[in-house]
Order: sequence, then C-alpha cells, then structure tokens
Amino acid sequence: MSAPEPAPTVTVRLATPDDLPETHRMLIALAAQAGASVRITPPVLARIALEGRAARLLVAHRTDSPQRHPVGFALLLVGRNMVAGAEWGFVEQLYVQEPDRKRGIGRALLTAAREMAAKAGCAGVTLSSTPELDGSALAWRSLGVDVLEPRFAAE
Repeated sequence: MSAPEPAPTVTVRLATPDDLPETHRMLIALAAQAGASVRITPPVLARIALEGRAARLLVAHRTDSPQRHPVGFALLLVGRNMVAGAEWGFVEQLYVQEPDRKRGIGRALLTAAREMAAKAGCAGVTLSSTPELDGSALAWRSLGVDVLEPRFAAE
C-alpha cells in the first residue's frame, strides 16, 4: 500500500486575462457533466470576470507545478439577498480539474470565496450545487458545508 500523495501547494487569486482560456475550457467540462453545452463565449467571460461589479472569478494555481494555467476556479457573485435583506455572496460555480480533485484545491477556492465575500461586507454565502450530476453534495459536506434542500425556486 502506497502512502497518500501530499496535498499540492495552491495559490488562489482573482483571475487575470491570461487565466481565461483555461477557465473557459473548465466551463466547457463543467457543462459537459450536466449534458449541456457552454453558451458563454470567451469575450463574455472576460466581461463578467474582469469588468463586472458583482462577479469575482477566483482561480487556483498549483505553485508546485510547472503548469502556468489554473487547475480550478470559483465564481463568486456579490449582491443583495432579497430574502435575507443583506449583502450576500453566492458561489455560482466551483470546479477543479482532474487529476487535482480530492487534494484540497476546492477547499482553498471555497475558503478564498468566503473570505472575499466577508471583505465585501456579505452576511453569508450560498453555494450552488447539482449533486445528482457530479457528487458535489459529498464534496460540500467534506468541506464542512451544510447541504440543504432548496426552500423555494423560481423558473
């Protein structure tokens, strides 16, 4: 039996233009998990991630690897929660590429998103998940996040 691989050294930061091509490829992979195709184009992604007031695109880089591209991302949206009546963060997407899953990168992205939301004055953070498609409910639980069924939905 071999010893577990050590966790990679990860840096999480706001995305730059150089991060967007790989982030777009990760969006395509995330959509494929749901049997969908990506409708967002790279220029629209750039507007959202780099120019949008409400969006913060966080990327994770392995500092122990020669790879220069991100291996994961989280999209944090900040705005007023109409139910809670307070500024709120919403992690719309969180994705880590294979083979870097289950190595602490998702945890680092979620921690950074929570910290960024708190600095923006958010009273809390809600996470979006599709557990029946990608097992994300198990991942959230392993990160110490309470997984609740939606209390209401609008279509």
